[in-house]
Amino acid sequence: MAALVATFPRLPAFDQALNTHDFQESRALYNSLKDDADQPYVDDTHIQNLAALFVRHNAENVFGNPDMRWAKPTDSNKLEGSSIHGHIFVLTDSGFRAYEFQDGPLPDLTAVDENFLAEFSGYIVAKNLTGLIGLQVLGHEGCSNRSMSELILDERSGTVMLDTSLVKNCRLARVTGWTFETVNGQPRVYQANETHTAMVKGNHKVFNAGKPHPKLENVDDLKAALFRAGVI
Repeated sequence: MAALVATFPRLPAFDQALNTHDFQESRALYNSLKDDADQPYVDDTHIQNLAALFVRHNAENVFGNPDMRWAKPTDSNKLEGSSIHGHIFVLTDSGFRAYEFQDGPLPDLTAVDENFLAEFSGYIVAKNLTGLIGLQVLGHEGCSNRSMSELILDERSGTVMLDTSLVKNCRLARVTGWTFETVNGQPRVYQANETHTAMVKGNHKVFNAGKPHPKLENVDDLKAALFRAGVI
């Protein structure tokens, strides 16, 4: 494993607009990641330790899981780097790199202790978790304690994150995210805040091969397609 210098890691798009190289790099990085089913589970001890780390650096309301997202493949040539920012990051030999992006202005990290990213990266490197643990950046709405379920739509439409209370005819396949908060001065972990979900019939994709794929141009199209598929 490559040794990383424990300086303050830079997150692309936090202090400048993204460019075409960033998008191309993220595509290669995303394609290199293992599928959830091929990854071992993360020991609860690490999750508890990370919760304490987040709270210690005042990062629990800035980094974590988003309320909702529709992650869909997008032509990088059509993206405007100044209007989006890195959303989900993974630690590489070259530092943190984004492999998923989100609309909106750059997040405000002024409240987070300047040593947070260095300690976070140092921990996951020391514990051999760089291929298992990433970092999500919250939007301006902050952190939510609602449980979220992620569904794979198909190869062309990406994934969608939904409030678990709205999802039906699905089963839990794997925990993929956690939310941290401070309760009476102590770190608290919300287990299974974010999960990968599969259809009860055994399918891991909502829209399966051999059937016509719905035309998804906006959120309303997506909601209608999910309703017809019996997911919501």
